[in-house]
Amino acid sequence: MKILLMLLSLLLGKGAFAQTIEILVLGSDHENKPGAEDYAMVTQKLAQFKPDMVLGEYLSPADYEALEPGTWAYQGMKKSKDYVARTYKTIPKNLDKKIKDAERALNKSPYDHKRRIDLAAWYVMQSDRANADYQIYLIEHEMKKHFKAAEMTYYTERFGTSDSLKKVRLYRPLSEYTNIYFPLLATLKRPKIYPMDCQKYDRPWSVAWAKTDSAYKELTRKAKADSNSAEAKTYRAIITASNFTADDKKRMTKSPYYNMAHPRYAELIDVWNFYGGSAFYGWAGFPDQHVKDMYKQWTLRNEGMCENVRRQAKAIGARRVVVAVGAGHRGIMEKILARDPNVKIVSYMDLK
Repeated sequence: MKILLMLLSLLLGKGAFAQTIEILVLGSDHENKPGAEDYAMVTQKLAQFKPDMVLGEYLSPADYEALEPGTWAYQGMKKSKDYVARTYKTIPKNLDKKIKDAERALNKSPYDHKRRIDLAAWYVMQSDRANADYQIYLIEHEMKKHFKAAEMTYYTERFGTSDSLKKVRLYRPLSEYTNIYFPLLATLKRPKIYPMDCQKYDRPWSVAWAKTDSAYKELTRKAKADSNSAEAKTYRAIITASNFTADDKKRMTKSPYYNMAHPRYAELIDVWNFYGGSAFYGWAGFPDQHVKDMYKQWTLRNEGMCENVRRQAKAIGARRVVVAVGAGHRGIMEKILARDPNVKIVSYMDLK
């Protein structure tokens, strides 16, 4: 019995679930133009799934703080912090306490606008980009229309106009969060979004990508220089594999988010993201090793993201979870998460 309990403890310590959890990984577009999708319909479907938590492709505060200077995520967070620091001359030293106090107060009094404005700023300074963005969304879309004159002045003095917020990317009108996931959280009356991204492998990924891109350009050059060459055959085959087939076109619906949830889309985006993908190993001029290096870093990142999902879902005892990710992550994350026998993968295509 003791041995059984020890094994169970070890299993749970690695992120496995003691209860069945339903996880919906929704591949998303990072640019969502007006009219491209019925975003309200997507939000409604997700709300009917009744998730206990929503996780997004954001880094945790600790992971932001651990980033190397010069990386794109580091620079983005620094830009936001510098922006807030210019208007908030004094930032409380006890940020954790201030944030927790504000969160509790807003749960009781959601229209305490000044407190919400300050909370958004404190999230930025704590490197909680996910929830800073969510608070800004709530202010811009839900709260600002209720502001009194003094509250509007307080807000604009500290955060400027909507255009100013767009420039530092604290407000992104076309993002999947603004159009789907933040409205979902607001509909469900959830106070926060959970971060689950992993950028530990960004440097080696960037190196592998740059080498692959350079090698693919050389393949393209040779193919165009001699249309009868072996490289030209490889190039044409990659182009063909990158295109939608007649069956793909018949299968597509008017909803891009439904289409991105289809297994076939995961195959296509793999071809697009990996210069043809593993199907072209051994073909003339194809950069096998560089693409393998890309896959290695990609897999490590997605494994890290899945571990962040499992750990946080387990911590709050969630039974249903929505994970918002770029469309290229959906297929691989579903496979990784499905390794856990207590995880049930739910497809957006199956939602009514």
